[in-house]
Amino acid sequence: MRNWNRVLLSIVVLVVFLSMLPAEDNAVIVRSPYYGGATAATSDVSIPRTYRDQLGLTIEESAIAGANANQERVLAAISNNSYPVTPGDTLNLFYTEGKNSTSLTLQVDGSYRVVIPTFGTVDGRNKTFVEFAREIERMVVTYLPFSLPRVNLVGTGAFSVTVRGEVDSTREVPAWGLSRLSSVVLSATQYASTRQVRVTSVDGTAKSYDLYAALREGDLSQNPFVRAGDIVTIPQAGKVIVIAGEVGRPGVYQPLDGETLATILSRYGNGVLPSGDSDAVLVRRYGTGTSATIDVVRVSSGELATFAAKHLDTIFVSPIVPTSRAVTIEGAVNMGDVQTQSSALGSSGRVYYQFFPGETVREMLQGIAHRFSAVSDLGATYLLRSDRLIPVDVQAILMGNPSEVAKLRLEEGDRFVVPFNQLFVNVAGGVLRPGTFPYIPDKGASYYINMAGGFDPAKNRNGAYTVVDKNGNKLDEKVPVPPEAVVTAKLNTFQAVNGLNLATTVTLVGLVATIVGILYDVVVLSRL
Repeated sequence: MRNWNRVLLSIVVLVVFLSMLPAEDNAVIVRSPYYGGATAATSDVSIPRTYRDQLGLTIEESAIAGANANQERVLAAISNNSYPVTPGDTLNLFYTEGKNSTSLTLQVDGSYRVVIPTFGTVDGRNKTFVEFAREIERMVVTYLPFSLPRVNLVGTGAFSVTVRGEVDSTREVPAWGLSRLSSVVLSATQYASTRQVRVTSVDGTAKSYDLYAALREGDLSQNPFVRAGDIVTIPQAGKVIVIAGEVGRPGVYQPLDGETLATILSRYGNGVLPSGDSDAVLVRRYGTGTSATIDVVRVSSGELATFAAKHLDTIFVSPIVPTSRAVTIEGAVNMGDVQTQSSALGSSGRVYYQFFPGETVREMLQGIAHRFSAVSDLGATYLLRSDRLIPVDVQAILMGNPSEVAKLRLEEGDRFVVPFNQLFVNVAGGVLRPGTFPYIPDKGASYYINMAGGFDPAKNRNGAYTVVDKNGNKLDEKVPVPPEAVVTAKLNTFQAVNGLNLATTVTLVGLVATIVGILYDVVVLSRL
């Protein structure tokens, strides 16, 4: 009994060992093109980074120039009640005195004042043209009641402002009365601050402006008109980050200190899109100091409200990966991405194709057509679906021929089998060297029998043979042999027939004796 238990234990150990051996699966996974192209997880190369792009100034303000420049500026100034009095502005004052009409041409000097002969001086500093004109008209009416004065703008002044700091080079930028701060900072580098642009007036007063708040959030008070003699200083940005992926507004931004990742995504990135995975926010961060590393940190939705971004971080919101079902294509399929023209017999391949809902057989075949080769028997391909075997003429489908099979919608678990279409002919039976030989077009059976060394006189006495195609159909012996056909020289001699029967009999007797011996040993061991 003890020996019997030892035998059983040995068998169990052997079975467990064999079950632990890894099964090799060299299949590749192919995703339907309808899911869209794959992108690198933290790719941000397509995001523009210039200062102008950060502020949304995609089109540079066109300068009013040419023969009609003065007229166009005058019309723009008249239509804008906020147009400020500017040194160089030219005015026309018209009034009546008794029966006489008077027209004077006036010009604003560098101190924003205009001198009116007979009447005096009017100061236009920090006033709009509308306010300035009303003050001139009141002065005239004071001295000449019922004179009906009227002031018209006939020419606009021009000046320049100095722009320095984080710019390509310090320069004098031309401007006029309706030039805003954003129109003179276009020479700033991508690392210049958009949040603290300082403007120093001629009287020495300085004020900082947030151009991002002005241009991206609509606070125009942060984008004032520039004045003659202004000095614009653009410092280096304190924090520059990139937002990419599934957000409403990817781009380069400069968040303020204290703003967390949740605030950054909502305020600057315009929120996570429905296609984005808020539990898969990746932050690419460069090492500090002498460390030349790049780390990628995964931030979950619960950590967004406390996670602090750093200078030069790249924030990528990953897309939601849709749950996809797959079908299998196996057999004579290429495992690589490059189509092969080789006709050599290779190992069988397997492709798992993740199909898009509603995708048809035709659409799948068009997507993997490059994986078929010269050895793929496209005409003999078949689909195994549940307990059905469905023939699929891949070649006809790829050529655009109408087919009901091509319209079938893919189902999970579908298995497509592509047989090998080898250009060879098998020669068997009573020949000297049975085997497989290369297929030569328009050659008959005698050619392949000669390739096999001819008939073996010990096995074939009259040169009889048969030819069957790859589907088992018997062919006429006189027609050319097709690929994958089998030429069989008949075994019709006494030695061949009886020799084979004798060998078979000896083999069976030996096998039965071996089995009986094993059973006897087991019975003897069980009685001990």
